Amino acid sequence: MNYSEVELDYITDIPQLVTNIAISNSQWAHGSVGISDQDIWLPKEGGWDTIPLKAVELVDRKLPKSVVNKIISSSKNSSYIVVDYKKLSLFGTGYVTTAMIFTGDKKNIEKFKSYLMTLLGFSVDAMYGQLEPAQVRLLFLLSTGIKDVDVLLPMFDRDKLLLKHAFNVLRKRKLVDEFALVTPTGLALVEGLKGKGEGSLGKDLKTSFSNISKSWSRTTSFRATEKMNKLIWKFESSSIVGHVSTENIWRFLPVKQISSVKIEETDIGALSLIIKTKYDVIVTLESIERSIALALYVCLDPGEDSVFKLISAVYLGVKERPGFVYLCGLDSFAVESKLEHMRQTEFIDDEFNLLPKSIAMIRKYINEKMRCSSLEGTFESERLREFEMNYAKKKMMDRLGDEI
Repeated sequence: MNYSEVELDYITDIPQLVTNIAISNSQWAHGSVGISDQDIWLPKEGGWDTIPLKAVELVDRKLPKSVVNKIISSSKNSSYIVVDYKKLSLFGTGYVTTAMIFTGDKKNIEKFKSYLMTLLGFSVDAMYGQLEPAQVRLLFLLSTGIKDVDVLLPMFDRDKLLLKHAFNVLRKRKLVDEFALVTPTGLALVEGLKGKGEGSLGKDLKTSFSNISKSWSRTTSFRATEKMNKLIWKFESSSIVGHVSTENIWRFLPVKQISSVKIEETDIGALSLIIKTKYDVIVTLESIERSIALALYVCLDPGEDSVFKLISAVYLGVKERPGFVYLCGLDSFAVESKLEHMRQTEFIDDEFNLLPKSIAMIRKYINEKMRCSSLEGTFESERLREFEMNYAKKKMMDRLGDEI
């Protein structure tokens, strides 16, 4: 036998129409409420009261605001759930519908409802109980992929208002989304209504989470390396992850779709550049070499000086004019004129190598960023040292060439 317990406060034997009843502090009982395959178990002094699950008629019925306020003030809990069930009448031999109210921590209330829905199915779900036939019909049709209005209208007596109202109700209850796609909750409801006995809300959510967790564990275990950056594209449960060399980063970024950019430190001491797009895709670049994320942040900052944006792009390995235009958000003419100015003022040479003036500027900027932010540690950059060593090597070769 399956059996689970949840710590809750509760009141039993409440008339189903609870609008005018008085709820006091003294009415609440507290204990570990049990749920088995057959009964709800309510602890009492010296034993248990049991409510057969087959007697339950409705779960999570919404109450008037005045009653909700009484529940919150008397129980000191903001989360509650109502369970309506039939019990033998004190007068005569018939049955009357009565109610139980459970309150407690939000997680415990949700757990309690999940247990009930798993064992009872959606036929007792108040959300379903309030759906009209037209809304149930539309939910089933949408779950099969039919969402063409011309196809749907004949099934709703060509009543456009009825069809639109049914869709709005399903959307507000989060059974479908704005694109008329059935949500996981909606699909679970459809499966429950079909009577297969295997499509309960709890079971579907568990399967969904299992599938999603596999995807996230893949993106989590895939690490940035000393030579390659980690790039992740995520949207809801979908994700793409891979390694990208610093010189090719600009080719993999949706620069024209960016809505916001921020920098965070990872748990392994690397930096992440987190980009949110206009279409709610999250693009994350993780780099062991901290200066890469910071330089990229400069390139994407619309308020940054254009010359420093170009210096940062060169630092990231961009050597093509289309790359400068795309990554820095500048027009072609401005890029050409500013690159020429940078050559004349000895920021770069003809081969797009950074000269000491540019290297010093980058080092100063990144040190200031590290000092004025929540980022921890001191700044050390292998990439900057490589630029310095390459410049020193080039100067040495030029000097040897002149002597020969």
